[in-house]
Amino acid sequence: MRRGLVTSLIQALAVLIAMAIAPSAALADDRVTLADGTVVEGEIVREVGGAVWIKRTVGGIEQTTFYGPKDITSIERDSGAPAPSDPVKASDERQDRAARSGVPRACVLTMEGTVGIQMAAKPLEEAIPVLEADGIDVVVLRVHSGGGLLLEIQHIQDVIHEEYKKRFRVVAWIDYAISAAAMSSHVMEEIVFYPQGAYGACTGWFGALQAVEGRELEEVLAQMEEASARGQHDFKIMRSMQIEEPLTATIDADGVVHWYNSEEGDYTVNSKGHILTFDSEQAMKFKFAKGIASNIEEMQEVLGYPELEWVGDEVSGVPYPVCRAERDQRKWRDDVTEAEERLTEYYAKYAISIANAQGEQDERIRGQLVGRAKRELAQIERACKEHPNLQLLNGIPDFWFEEQHRLLRELMRR
Repeated sequence: MRRGLVTSLIQALAVLIAMAIAPSAALADDRVTLADGTVVEGEIVREVGGAVWIKRTVGGIEQTTFYGPKDITSIERDSGAPAPSDPVKASDERQDRAARSGVPRACVLTMEGTVGIQMAAKPLEEAIPVLEADGIDVVVLRVHSGGGLLLEIQHIQDVIHEEYKKRFRVVAWIDYAISAAAMSSHVMEEIVFYPQGAYGACTGWFGALQAVEGRELEEVLAQMEEASARGQHDFKIMRSMQIEEPLTATIDADGVVHWYNSEEGDYTVNSKGHILTFDSEQAMKFKFAKGIASNIEEMQEVLGYPELEWVGDEVSGVPYPVCRAERDQRKWRDDVTEAEERLTEYYAKYAISIANAQGEQDERIRGQLVGRAKRELAQIERACKEHPNLQLLNGIPDFWFEEQHRLLRELMRR
């Protein structure tokens, strides 16, 4: 009896060990041959207009890599079946439409202004259903920003990586991406520069221009190491953009770039004691950039499409069609800029109304002053609700609004 129990336990343990060490279900053996002769094997999970997303396991980590039409020589599927449908229904509809017309639909969305104020995750996230409703396949994010708030970087990265890249082909179009703007863009695999484009100088500052250091710096470095992996960029590049560390490179016979945060490489990209900023020529030389484009026609060529339908209306002074989602981005920036400028005014008027109400003995007049204060407090609340970072920047805690409403009620009861 005892021996039988032991035998059963041993057999059960053997099963558990076998389950633990058994390889996970293999990905479908689809093969994509690239223009440089490289063969990538994995599971094609999506295909739009000649571009494919292929899932594979690298170093024990499952990842999905995008290849554009220009990158691909041939595609072989394990089963010969078409690529599986995208899990998002709207994406299925876009693929069907693209297959019928043969022309993918593209648009330009602008990311401009101060990161965390005008350039933020919230308007990008709100644009997704609009883009899907308009059948967009390719989203070109045009970046022009001198940086901003470190706290917003992760939010923007997450929206782009976890939401946009699952639904669209996403391309960064770099006009001027400095500091937090470059860090926010770094999760995008495909980066195209304007001829005068600049990307880098990702140092962090707080207070009276005091550089982030110590634990805070280590946290930002770790954050950007993850962002580099998401965007399939060597972390040594971003590290040299964040701290005064050298960056050199060697380009092997196959054209592959190898990076070093030392003097080991053949080319000096950034010397020690400086912070790296790529210009378009340097970004192309070392294959950080996919290409250079000064207009949407050149962008289409860089992306490898014989034809793209650029969605939107012609707007005077804008060198590309303005789609519905782009109109919303522009309105967001106008609204938050106005709210930022007027928040101090709202607060000052509110403070005056409260002070006057507290000193007024006439109940009728005090009621009028309290009513005015309520309207001014509502303006502050609305601005902070629509643009939460303004509340944070102005040091307004959530409980402050509760305290003000209680104060107004007490003034009415006096």
